[in-house]
Amino acid sequence: MARVSVVMADGWLGDLREAESVFFDTRLGPDMVADMRRAVPVLTGRLQGSLDWQVEYFEGEPPELQAGSFEDDEGRVDYDLAVEFGYDGEEIVAEHVVMRGFTDGDQASGYVVREHTRHAHTPEQSYMRPALYRTRY
Repeated sequence: MARVSVVMADGWLGDLREAESVFFDTRLGPDMVADMRRAVPVLTGRLQGSLDWQVEYFEGEPPELQAGSFEDDEGRVDYDLAVEFGYDGEEIVAEHVVMRGFTDGDQASGYVVREHTRHAHTPEQSYMRPALYRTRY
């Protein structure tokens, strides 16, 4: 009977963690986010533009790939999970101005819609989970 002996070289765990980090940052992260960007529904483009990835490091742990919606110049994209999982419930609509056509040459006219609550039903439009569960490489 043949025997095999495996001896791990000093520093092997650090080398493995570095290879994982490089793989996450140069292949898996970009590929997942590209899939998300292709699948996300686009109305204004803000959610699509907020999709990104990063590799996080925690003492004594393997690197962690985080992919999804990140804050932009306006802050958190607070409807990302409602798009992914759907939403059925009450929501507050902030006060805003609705612009209507033009009058007096270049002067736009509009009216103020006051803050109010409405019932919303948003169907699920999953874009993260298909990218996460896709078989790769």
